[in-house]
Amino acid sequence: MTMRIPHPAAPAGTPPRPVGVRLEPGERILWQGRPLASALRRYLLKGRWLAAYFALLLGWKLALIVSLRGLRPQEVFDTAVLLAQGAALMGILAFLAWALARSTTYTVTTLRIVIRHGIALQGTVDIPLRALRSVAVRVHPDGTGDVALTVRDGGGVGLSKLWPHVRGLSLSAPVPMLRGLPDAAVLGTQLARRLDGPAPALSEQDVRPLASPRATAA
Repeated sequence: MTMRIPHPAAPAGTPPRPVGVRLEPGERILWQGRPLASALRRYLLKGRWLAAYFALLLGWKLALIVSLRGLRPQEVFDTAVLLAQGAALMGILAFLAWALARSTTYTVTTLRIVIRHGIALQGTVDIPLRALRSVAVRVHPDGTGDVALTVRDGGGVGLSKLWPHVRGLSLSAPVPMLRGLPDAAVLGTQLARRLDGPAPALSEQDVRPLASPRATAA
């Protein structure tokens, strides 16, 4: 049984249509999902680091007020401005993470891995399974993770076409990365298993069905 993102127009009892992928004859979707917006906000956009930075600024400001300046109207205004700036930045990060997750679809088929993304303009990156050289998985403390795909000879894919679904900032050999997945370890393990054998394509038994993540911020 294959796993796909539900499509609202699919009749009851029939397999949903693939999202953003045109299949070749004989090609089948084995897994399809989206990153979690909460994971993108925390680990891609460094939301926790920015929140800690504003918390330190606020603490420093309050310490100055208590120890040196006292509570004056100007100090109250400056503190309110700092709080507003921090709240606005965190709101922008949350919206950007939601938009990135909402506009991204990762697909694993019997022949390739497809990354479809783009908030304003949608783009598609195809990575043939035969071009994979290695697969690496990074699991975060909250259980989400990223799957990095090292491609032979770079796969002819540029950094600008992949970002932000890429590891590092190498221009010569960018490494595609499936970000913010709730079951990255499972998907990465099954993809890596293919590299141990000469099989040219995955089977439905090679990639286990995973729960389809929703692109919502926590």
